[in-house]
Formats: sequence, structure tokens, C-alpha cells
Amino acid sequence: MKRFAALFTALDQTTRTTLKIGALAEYFRYAPETDRLWTVALFSGRRPRRAITGPRLRDWVAEAADIPLWLLEESYAVVGDPAESLALLLPPPTQDSDRSLTHWIDHIRTLADADEDMRKQAILAAWGSLPPEERLVFNKLLTGGFRLGVSQKLMTRALAQATGRDESELAHRLMGDWTPDNTTWAQLIEEDDPAAAASRPYPFCLAHGVNGPADTLGDRADWLAEWKWDGIRGQLIHRQSTLYL
Repeated sequence: MKRFAALFTALDQTTRTTLKIGALAEYFRYAPETDRLWTVALFSGRRPRRAITGPRLRDWVAEAADIPLWLLEESYAVVGDPAESLALLLPPPTQDSDRSLTHWIDHIRTLADADEDMRKQAILAAWGSLPPEERLVFNKLLTGGFRLGVSQKLMTRALAQATGRDESELAHRLMGDWTPDNTTWAQLIEEDDPAAAASRPYPFCLAHGVNGPADTLGDRADWLAEWKWDGIRGQLIHRQSTLYL
């Protein structure tokens, strides 16, 4: 978790695209494979489901920190991020943990179906072994609210830089119905897998503003235009005698 928390902090503290890509590429080069896989999943919207509600976490933090709820709420108003507020208000950890991102995600997933007392004890124990920057990530994963200003395209550029693979190929690989439970880093990023490729859609066209006068795009007789409809688009693909939606 230490390496991922450091990545989270680096991404959160800059708005420069080059710095974000550099931090992600460095992480993808050296992090354990299972952590890399979960990082790709998180930044492409494949988050573990929420294990606990925010209000319940606030109650447990107020109890652990021995502060009234009104003070906790005032602190949140100053910090602006509920997960960060809770991470900072908790007492210092009583032990050190070197568990991986994958370990903590697996741990959180087991809590989703546990009774409340078991969840509380497990979460208090986790807080007691994580410093504030790691607690912040842990809290966001707990509540299913893991979001950061990193697009999938930006992450794909970083993956291309770290692995030496073509960016468009990686974008294609990341499409489809995969999760860290049904694939590995090697299968998703490195290996040739015709069966998996068969189910991947073609990259969806995105609308972008024109930079400069329209005349720079060439003869208008050569243009192709397409309506841009709001909503969610899909593809129906027929490959290898099989239909994929």
C-alpha cells in the first residue's frame, strides 16, 4: 500500500499531465504485478463495491479519536474531503504494516458481507496499522469513492511508456468485460490472446473541438460527418462465428 499511497499523493498534488504520466509509468515499472493490475482496474472504473457507509465511518472515527461529532463535521468543512478528514483525525498508528494494495482490496471485499461488529473491528485494526496517507486511500476504497483526476487515456499513455507497447493496442486491451479476478497482468497487458481480443470492441470515436480554422482540415468534399448523440453507445460485433455486445 505504501507505493500506491505515494502514487496517489503524487497524482493528487499536480495538475501537470507530464508529471502524472511520469509518476504512473514509474509505478507500473516497479510495483508488484497484482498491484499494477488493481491500479489499472481502479483507474478504469473497476472499483470494489462499497463495504461501509460514510456516516458509519464518521461515527467510528469520532469514537476512536474521542471527539464529538460536531468537531468532526467542522474538520471536514475545513479539509473538504471526508476520507482525508477521517484519516487525519484518527490517533497515530500503533504498528507498522507493509501489506500490498491487493491485500487491502481483498480485505475490504471480505468486509462487504460481514456483520457490523466484525467490520468495525477489522477497520479499526486496519486504521491502527496505517499512516494517514495510506488511511486516506483505504477510506476511499472502503466507501467505493475512489476517484482521482486521471483519465483512462492518460493512464494508457503511462502504461505504453512503462511497457514499451503501442498505446492504441493497450487501449484496445483495456476494453471488454475483465476484472482482476478473471485475468492477470500478463494476460491483460503482455500476452497475445486471440480469444480475449475477439470480444474487445473497436475504439469508440470521441468528439473533439477543432483547433484552428475548419479550412485546415482539407477539402470539405472529403469530410465524413457523424451525429454525436448523448447517452451510452454500444457495439455489436461478429467475430469468429460469435456475437459480442
